[in-house]
Amino acid sequence: MKRVLENIEPNKVFTYFEDICNIPHVSHHTEKIADYIEAFAIKQGLLYDRDGYGNLVVYKDASEGYEEHPPVIIQGHTDMVGAVAENCEHDFLKDPLVLDEESVKNGFIKAVGTTLGADDGIAIAYALAILSDTTLKHPRIEAVFTADEEVGMLGAAVFNFSKLQGRVLLNIDSEEEGVFLTGCAGGMRCDVTIPLTATGRQGDLISVSIKGLIGGHSGDKIGTGRPSANVLMGRLLDGLRKKIDFSISSINGGVVDNAISTACEAEIVCDGDQGIIGEYGKYFEKIIKEEYLGIDDNISVFVGLKQNGEFKVSDEAGTGKVISVLRAMPQGVIMRNADDADMVETSLNLGILRVEPSVMNMGYSLRSSYESAKKDLADRVTTIAKSYGGSVKVSGEYPAWTYNPESKVREIAGDIYREQTGKEPVFRTIHAGLECGLFYQNIEGIDILSFGPDIYDIHTFEERLDIESAKRVYELTVKMLEKM
Repeated sequence: MKRVLENIEPNKVFTYFEDICNIPHVSHHTEKIADYIEAFAIKQGLLYDRDGYGNLVVYKDASEGYEEHPPVIIQGHTDMVGAVAENCEHDFLKDPLVLDEESVKNGFIKAVGTTLGADDGIAIAYALAILSDTTLKHPRIEAVFTADEEVGMLGAAVFNFSKLQGRVLLNIDSEEEGVFLTGCAGGMRCDVTIPLTATGRQGDLISVSIKGLIGGHSGDKIGTGRPSANVLMGRLLDGLRKKIDFSISSINGGVVDNAISTACEAEIVCDGDQGIIGEYGKYFEKIIKEEYLGIDDNISVFVGLKQNGEFKVSDEAGTGKVISVLRAMPQGVIMRNADDADMVETSLNLGILRVEPSVMNMGYSLRSSYESAKKDLADRVTTIAKSYGGSVKVSGEYPAWTYNPESKVREIAGDIYREQTGKEPVFRTIHAGLECGLFYQNIEGIDILSFGPDIYDIHTFEERLDIESAKRVYELTVKMLEKM
C-alpha cells in the first residue's frame, strides 16, 4: 500500500498515524487497534497491560537522569467516530481510510469521503512515537489507551486506575492548538419514557416540520441560545391545539442526545383543517425568526397533507400529555458561572424525541460542573416525568473535572507554548465531558491538562488535521516531558 505521509517530519509520528488510519477502529470495534498497540509494545520490549474491555497501558522506564522524577501519564482514546459522505462507500469495520494526497500538499491530512479519526488517532501516534524514541528525556511514562470514548467514555469507566503510579496526566484529546483545557463538566444521559393510550382516528394525516436550525454540540453550543427543533415543536403544537382539534400520530426529532436538534417532524390527524394549520405554520415561522434573529436565521416551518384515511393516534389525553410534557420540561442553560457569564455551569438538552401512539420517548443530555447540580437536575426531570406517569433511566454518567488553581503542569505548558510560538496560551474550562473527569475522580491529587493540535470539523467527513500544528504540539509534548 502506498504511503502518503512518509516524507513528513517527525517521521515517527506520521508513520504511526498512517498505520492507525489503515486499521479499522470505529467505536465498539477497537480490537484491531488494541492488537496493533499490543504488538508494538512487544516489539519495543515494553511492559504493557490489556484489560478485558480493550484498554491498554504501556509502560516505559525513565530516561537516564530522570529516575527520581515522578511518573507521567499520557492518555488518548482508541476509537473514532465513523461518518461518511453520501456518495462514498466505506465499511468502517473492514476498510482502511483513504488519505487525500492533495490535502497533504496543502498542509492538511484529510480522508476521502470519511472522518479522519485524528480525534483521537493523533494522540495514539504521539504516544507511540514517544514510547519508541530512545533519545528523549523523560520521567517514567504510563501511556494509557482507552476504548470507546466517543460513545460514553465506556472504556475509561471500567478502567482499573490502580495500574497507574503517575499523578500528572497529559490528555491529548483537544482540537485547538494553544487552548489548554483545565476543567470540564460532568454529565449523564436521561431517557424519559411516558406511556400513552393509542386509538384510531379517521381524517387527514398532515405533516408539520421544523427544519433548518443550526444545532451544534450540546456542551459547546448550548450557551449560544440556539433553539432546539424538538422544543419548538412542543410550542408549535401547543399553539395549534388552541385553534383546532387534532391527534398526534408520531413525532420524530433529533439524532443523538448530545446535539441540539436541527429538525423535527410531527404527523397529526385532523378533520379537514389543513388551511388553518398552514396559516398557523406561517405565523409560527415568522415569530420564531424574529425571536432568534442573529442567533438562528434559517428556521423554516413546512405543512403538507399526506393522505386521508384511518390512522393510529394517541387519544385526546395522550395528545395533551405529549404537548404538556414538551412544554413543562426545561431546556438549555440552567445556570451560568457567577464570574463569567459566558461559562455555562449546568444545562440539559432534549436531543432525541420519538412519539408513537402508545409511547413518548425523550433522550436528554445533562451536564454540570457541580455533582450536586447535576443530580438535582436529574431529579427535576424525573419529578416531571413521574407526574405524567412516566419513568426515567439514567446511563452514561461521568464526573466533572474541577479546575486546579495550583497546577504545575499548566504552568509548564504555558511557559513552553510562549517560548515556542510567542503567543499567550489560553486556559479554559469547558461545558462538555472529557475522560479527564474519570481520572480526576479515581486518582487523588492528580494534576491534569488536556490539549492537542488544530483539528477541524471533527466527527464529519470534512475532518482535517493541520500538519504544522501537529508538529508543534508534538514538540511541545516532548518538551513538557523534559521539564517534568
